[in-house]
Amino acid sequence: MRAEVTSALGRYLLTVADDELILGYRDSEWTGIAPLVEEDVAFSSLAQDEIGHARLYYMLAADLLESDADHLALGRGPDDYYHASVLETRTTPKYDSSGAHRGGGDWARAVARRFLYDLFDDLRTDALVSSSYAPLAGAVQKIRREEQYHLRHGAAWWRALASAEGEARERLEGALLALWPGLLGLFEDAPGEDLLVAEGLLSRRTSDLRDAWLERVQDHCAAVGIRFPAERTAAGWSIAVSPEAGGRQGRHGPAWAELYDEMTMVRRLEPEAVW
Repeated sequence: MRAEVTSALGRYLLTVADDELILGYRDSEWTGIAPLVEEDVAFSSLAQDEIGHARLYYMLAADLLESDADHLALGRGPDDYYHASVLETRTTPKYDSSGAHRGGGDWARAVARRFLYDLFDDLRTDALVSSSYAPLAGAVQKIRREEQYHLRHGAAWWRALASAEGEARERLEGALLALWPGLLGLFEDAPGEDLLVAEGLLSRRTSDLRDAWLERVQDHCAAVGIRFPAERTAAGWSIAVSPEAGGRQGRHGPAWAELYDEMTMVRRLEPEAVW
């Protein structure tokens, strides 16, 4: 593989790994405070799966970039992470050092983000499993069953909240609208994706997945009677808001500084520890 192709594939894999790591980390914050005991266990398991998937992608990237998975996961500077910014926002309640509740926390937003991300990730893994880079295709094949379980779990919660009367449904509708610009930011291409498609390492660019994702989301909104925040026209999709872009380039929102400090704290204290 030519050096420029190796570099582009390594960089692309970091975007995928970072998405999985950041969502897994944020979802893990629901451990112990999810609304149902069963969900406490389930959501923790989903978070653990995502972090495990991130590790697989980091290992692939490390081989290409002559690095190691521990460093790529927790040893980079804050501007060197390439996840979509919508994944970094806290959805859990805040507490001060005395344990007093400081507000925040929105289960509907956590459910909406996870489910709509999983719809995106399902399309992405479908594209990656046919990669001509055998280590990548093989790794994705191993994790697809777990990702498909995540999707079914999210769909069940989506229907449950949408079917409820009153606040649960209102919160889900509000979450969809609030997350919409950030969700559209999932489809920002990483540098070098055109080259990877030309070389057969990717079947489609990340941005090429958007229309299929919109169709899926529209179907899930229609099934439960939730207003879909886009419109199909003869020329394609009409979307009133701009995507929240920049995450794939290392530019993130205000929630990232707090999350980065928490996530990398132990690594910075013991940089030689094995992850």
